[in-house]
Amino acid sequence: MRSLKFAVITAAIVSCGAAIAWAATPEEVVAQREDAMKTYGASVKTLTGFVRDNQGSIDDVKAATAKMAGVSAELLSLFPEGTAVGVGKSAAKPEIWANWADFQAKVKANHDAIVALDAAAQSGDVAEVKAAFPAVGQSCGACHETYRVKKS
Repeated sequence: MRSLKFAVITAAIVSCGAAIAWAATPEEVVAQREDAMKTYGASVKTLTGFVRDNQGSIDDVKAATAKMAGVSAELLSLFPEGTAVGVGKSAAKPEIWANWADFQAKVKANHDAIVALDAAAQSGDVAEVKAAFPAVGQSCGACHETYRVKKS
């Protein structure tokens, strides 16, 4: 089971990396970043339903957290300079690149929270999943609050 999880996560990371490699324009990178955030959003929706409303199964949670872990491992590569607001549908504030070290720290905190949540999910321990989930939301919010243009 552990080797299957490793294979799935490795495949997700490699496919993300391969997708990023073909991105020739800033607009394409922004589109890939939007797709990554949509993956996060769909996964969070699954997790929220499970944690708050007991919807779905632990297998749904395992799949959602594995997807998030794969995306979070490559997230920084989706933020090259030149992809701020004004490029495609980008909502990324220029402050990202002006405060790159802080942005990196926030992305790492998000990744660490997702890895912990994924470990809880893969263990099948529902109580651990429920305990680990808020840290993911907090880390997403910390980055969005500072570095994403608010949606109207």
